[in-house]
Amino acid sequence: MKHLFVLNPSAGQYDRSQEMIARLADTLDPLGVAWEARVTDYPGHAVELAWAAAETGESVRIYACGGDGTLNEVVNGAAGYPNAAVTQYPCGSGNDFLRLFGQDRGRFYDLKELVYGDQAAADLMDCNGRLSLNICSVGFDARIGLGMAQFRRYPMVSGAMAYQLSLVKNLIAGIARPYEVEVDGETFAGDFSLLCACNGRYYGGGFHPSPRAVPDDGVLEFLLVKGVSRLTVARLVKLYAAGRAEEIPELVILRRGRSMKVRCDRLSMVNVDGERLDTDELSIALSAKKVNFVFPRGASWAPASGVKNEISGEKKR
Repeated sequence: MKHLFVLNPSAGQYDRSQEMIARLADTLDPLGVAWEARVTDYPGHAVELAWAAAETGESVRIYACGGDGTLNEVVNGAAGYPNAAVTQYPCGSGNDFLRLFGQDRGRFYDLKELVYGDQAAADLMDCNGRLSLNICSVGFDARIGLGMAQFRRYPMVSGAMAYQLSLVKNLIAGIARPYEVEVDGETFAGDFSLLCACNGRYYGGGFHPSPRAVPDDGVLEFLLVKGVSRLTVARLVKLYAAGRAEEIPELVILRRGRSMKVRCDRLSMVNVDGERLDTDELSIALSAKKVNFVFPRGASWAPASGVKNEISGEKKR
């Protein structure tokens, strides 16, 4: 089996590419593992590298050495290829998809755990033609998170400061916007603060909108958050971020299904696994493609014991 490590030099606070390559050699060469490291040169390069590796037909494991954006690119390149499997060696600032694995997510920092790890097929979402492994959202949260890039360009602006500046900007601009939404044929119209489709359970640095989401159960979790005032938004965010959205049914509509269509009143920023997509019409659907995902042996992405499936009432195991 071949092992391809795709390194994003922009992940984290500085370029760790050479440091990472040296670590790979120190760890893998004594194991006799056939490996190759490639450093990305531009946005979308990881998609091309993963696709080229998968297209050969050889058995290959592709390691996204970066954050959620790097993982998303590798997934888009390897999806649908049964001979290829992907995973993440976390080097970015978010690494939200790995939070699914609870206490075992720290094991993803051990290269041996991944080289000798297990793998399972994960569902994917098709978001206007781009595949998403984790979460796709549009609205207030996407505008804040994606808007941080505007402020990070300034000297002396930390990630936390960029978040605060983006938050203030978007609070001033307004929280809710009008959307027309359709979830598996059921329609909704009105002012919404945000709309979220979940295959994974965490995004935005630890926000936990859907404790029930499982990336291999063949369904997606949808949250439609109604328009709120500036006085209410703090309570909403607190419960939404903690995985307690079901406690505020007057503000949050929860659905499980396979597709969601959204029509916006203007060009809007959409968050696709931390990557930006601009559109005024969004189509999210369970993809026919899957991707094999590698994780440490014995780890599981199932929800914590006691979390119930809203449709069947059965506990996830």
